[in-house]
Amino acid sequence: MPLNIEKYRRDIDARNARLRTAAAFREPDRVPVGFSIGGSYYCGLFNHPIGEYYANPEMQVEVQIKGIEWEYEYLRADSCVKTSLSYDMGPLGEWVVCGGDVERPAGTSPRYVHRCADLDEFLALDIPRPEDNPRLRERARAVARFTAAARKLGVTLPVRKADSLHVHPPLSFLCAVIDPVVVCTAMFTEPDKLRAALDKCFAAFLAYREIGLADPKSVTALGLADDNISFISGESFRQWQMPYYLKLKERYSLKSFSLHTDGPNDQHFRILAEEVGLTSMDIGGFSDLANAVRDMKGKVHIYGGLNCKDFYGTGPLSDAARRKALAALRLAGPGGGFELAIGGETYVGVSPRGIRELVELVEERGRYPIRIEESETR
Repeated sequence: MPLNIEKYRRDIDARNARLRTAAAFREPDRVPVGFSIGGSYYCGLFNHPIGEYYANPEMQVEVQIKGIEWEYEYLRADSCVKTSLSYDMGPLGEWVVCGGDVERPAGTSPRYVHRCADLDEFLALDIPRPEDNPRLRERARAVARFTAAARKLGVTLPVRKADSLHVHPPLSFLCAVIDPVVVCTAMFTEPDKLRAALDKCFAAFLAYREIGLADPKSVTALGLADDNISFISGESFRQWQMPYYLKLKERYSLKSFSLHTDGPNDQHFRILAEEVGLTSMDIGGFSDLANAVRDMKGKVHIYGGLNCKDFYGTGPLSDAARRKALAALRLAGPGGGFELAIGGETYVGVSPRGIRELVELVEERGRYPIRIEESETR
């Protein structure tokens, strides 16, 4: 069971060098290719019940080790650089903060049930301080079980500490607690209450993300997941969410500021590049890569270009996915600043063979200088 990461050190170093060069808007030997793969995908790969994975920290250790080894031995993408394990609670950060109910449907990640019906109920909700939060203590016990299981198995990989809690920035935080339709409607019907609610979310964001942080100015890298901005206009983003992004930039000393959204996010690309000053963005699977290139190329490192739906099944890389990948390489590859990827998370059901063959395609056709004819993309 113990995994010897040093066996893959040369590959890790080469991949990291390629990623750094591309992120600096220079051309490495070829375009990097990556996937955001985690416990749910590993469970599908190895036929482990996903619900049991999230309920059992000891199982998580075994599944993650098998998954990481599969990435290094079989997938061999540029994202295959993992050198640690981490307890996986699922997308439940807001549940830890606010409490309430969690649904655990079969075959997918746990889901937080909206805690409040409206803004009034949320504004009246008592959000505990981290030191007084029983759910945070429950999470700490699960992390301890995870760590003990790893050590019992003889795993020498580092286990990531779980002092701070990753929750979403204010708008997506609030949309986890209240139905997003209610939140977006309030932009027009209850703007003052909405601002008060978002401010409350921001205070909770800082309190839980900064657990154990002595000096905010020591923070040089920040990554946000903010899916709900996909459903609002650029002007609404400027009014309701961008002020918190700018407050975070002022609070920290950021050299790296990255963002993930599932998309579509075309309406935000220029704002994020020129007004927010992102350094990298996972554009999700539903945005138009051409718009990302138009608005962000050379300013923001672009991650994406493909969608999970291009790869569902068990078979080889389809002709349609191949053409789409070649089109993305031709469009966004020149000049660096691009990583071809399935935008967002790689979901259960994506063909392992298909994404392995995508890696092989990029290794062959993504080399600089890019030589792909337009006719190959049609």
